[in-house]
Amino acid sequence: MDNDYRHLKQEADKDAFKEGQEVEAVIYAFTDLGVKVAINDTHSGLAYKNEIFDTLYIGQKLKAFIKCIREDGKIDVTLRPREGQEVLEVTEKILTLLKESGGKLSLNDKSSPEDIRAYFQTSKKVFKKAIGVLYKQRKIKITDSGIEIVRQE
Repeated sequence: MDNDYRHLKQEADKDAFKEGQEVEAVIYAFTDLGVKVAINDTHSGLAYKNEIFDTLYIGQKLKAFIKCIREDGKIDVTLRPREGQEVLEVTEKILTLLKESGGKLSLNDKSSPEDIRAYFQTSKKVFKKAIGVLYKQRKIKITDSGIEIVRQE
């Protein structure tokens, strides 16, 4: 562990943090499991690499959220907002990109997780929920070749 982060507590009491609580995080190490972060400069936490969609670097400061405190006291964090908030953000991003690209995108619910991650920096699950919201609001139609904005008269 880097010298600057030796003071961090490796375990937390069950009531030290609440699930979903927003915290300040500083990335201090990369591991096989993911990214080690300093939480509020007091505790060490881990964000799992399968939940990371952005390029990160040592020393980067960001917002994180407490995912859980495990039985062994270790803290799991996520760098993504709660799923509902993330779906809303992706929904807005899809509409913006549709308008910028002439009303069509070549991604849909059948697209690969890798393509979705590359384009929207999110999971396929969140993307599918976001296009579902837009479809139910009758703002888009889903075709075999992608999604299209529905022209509002």
